[in-house]
Amino acid sequence: MNQGADSPFPPGKSKLILGVLACGLISAGLAFQIPAAGGAGVNTTFKLREVSAFEAGRDHFLRGQLCRGQDKPFAEVKNYPDFASKAPVFGSIRFGARPDQTNSGWLFYFAVDESRGTGKGYDRLYFDSNRDLDLRNDPVSKPQQHSPDHTNAVNFGGTQANIAFDFLKVNLASNDANPNLVELMPRLLVTRGEQETYCYLFFVRTRLFEGDIRIGGEKFHAQLGNDYAITPDFDSPSTALVLTQEHNSIDWWGGDRLSAIHKVDGRFFRFSATQAGELTVHPYAGELGTFELGPGTRKLTNFSLSGSLRARDWAVPVGGDIKDGRPVEAGRCQIPVGDYLPELLSLQFGRLQIEVSQNYHSEGKRQSRAGRADVFGMTVRKDQPFVLDFSNKPDVMFASPAPGERVKAGDTLMVMAVLVDPKLDIMIRGLDDTSRKQTKDADGKPLGYTRNLPLDPTVIITRAGGEKVAEGVMPFG
Repeated sequence: MNQGADSPFPPGKSKLILGVLACGLISAGLAFQIPAAGGAGVNTTFKLREVSAFEAGRDHFLRGQLCRGQDKPFAEVKNYPDFASKAPVFGSIRFGARPDQTNSGWLFYFAVDESRGTGKGYDRLYFDSNRDLDLRNDPVSKPQQHSPDHTNAVNFGGTQANIAFDFLKVNLASNDANPNLVELMPRLLVTRGEQETYCYLFFVRTRLFEGDIRIGGEKFHAQLGNDYAITPDFDSPSTALVLTQEHNSIDWWGGDRLSAIHKVDGRFFRFSATQAGELTVHPYAGELGTFELGPGTRKLTNFSLSGSLRARDWAVPVGGDIKDGRPVEAGRCQIPVGDYLPELLSLQFGRLQIEVSQNYHSEGKRQSRAGRADVFGMTVRKDQPFVLDFSNKPDVMFASPAPGERVKAGDTLMVMAVLVDPKLDIMIRGLDDTSRKQTKDADGKPLGYTRNLPLDPTVIITRAGGEKVAEGVMPFG
C-alpha cells in the first residue's frame, strides 16, 4: 500500500481544489483586518442556535479537515501500540494553524489499525489526545455502530472503505487550565487508484450554529461553523459562513467564509462572530474604487465580468447585483479599495469567453505554489480604477514534467502546460469562442447539448531532430 506523496487524482485538466490536501497547511487562527465599518451603518448582532452538523441540510460542514495517511511511523512519537495489522496507517494533523507562524496551532499524531489482522478492515483509531507523544495511553476509538446520516459526504473515486469512528473531544486551548474541548468525528476514507491505495482521515466538527438574520433589510439564513479547517473558535477568516436567501446559497468563490464582504442591494457588509455563536453584521463605510474590463489596444466593444477577487484579508464579489447567489455580468463595478488577486473570474472579452484565476501551479510542480508569495497585483484605488485588459505579455508555464525529470524507455511522461500572465501571476483556465458552437466532443461523440467552442490548443512534441513524438489537445488550466 502506497500512502506517500503521489496525487490520487487522475492526470488531466487541473482543478482548483477547495481545501488543502496536506496535513497542517490549513489556516485557522489568523486575525484578519477588513476595512473599517461605521458612519452611515449600524452594526447588528444575531444570536444563532447551536445544532448538530449531521442534521439534514448541513452537508457543507461534513467534509472536515483532511489529512493524508502514510505507511511509516513518525520518529517524533515515543510509543505506538502493538498493531495487529502489517499495514497500519500513520498520520499527523495540525488544528488552528496560522500561516504567518511556523509550528502554530495544535499538532496531534494518530494511527489506525486492523484489530482482526491485515486486510480485515481498519477498525481501531489511536489518537494522541493528550499530546504526550504516547499513543498507548489514550482512549481507543472504534467504528460507530450507527453512524450519523451523511457520513458519506466525501467520496473519491475508487472508494474501498468509508468508516466513521467514535467522536473525540480535543482540547484546543492555549491554557490547559482553561480547556476548550472541541468535539470531532474522525472518518477514514480508503481509496484505490490505478496502482496504489490511499488513506485519508477527515475530522468533522460535530456542532455548528445557524439561524435567520437580516443584512441590509433582507432576510438570510446563516450557518456558521468549520468545514475545511478546525479552529479553536469561530472568529477566524477560515470559518465557514454559509448564507442562503430564498433557497439560493451565496455561490461566488470565497463567499462562504467569515472573511467575505457581501453585497446586498448595492451595499457592502462584513461580518464577525464569537465562539458562542453570535454573528455581527457590519455595514461597510470605507472607500470604494472601480474594477473593470477593458480592450487595451484592441478594437473591441463587448465586455463583461463576474466572479470574485481576494485581498489579503477578505474576498469580494465583482460584477453587477447578486442574483440567485451570484453576481450578474457587468462591464465595471465598484468594490472596496484594496490590492487583489482573482479568485475566479468569468470574462466576456469580445467574442471570447475567458476564465481567469490565481496561478496555483509552479514550474514543474502541479497544484503547488512552491512557497511563492501571493501577487495582489490588481490595485483598486478611489481615484484610480484598475482595468484588466490583458496587455501584459503572456507566458507558458510547464507544471509537468519537473525540471531535470528523466524517464526510462517505455515509460509515460505527463506534459502539462498552463498559459499565465507572469506579471499578475494569473492563469487562463478556459478560452471559448462564443460565436461558434459545438455539439460533439473531440472524439466526435454527441454531447447531448450545445456549448461554445473551446479553443484548447493542439500541442505537438518533437525530438531535437524534428521527429514527432506525440500530439494531443491540452485543455487550459
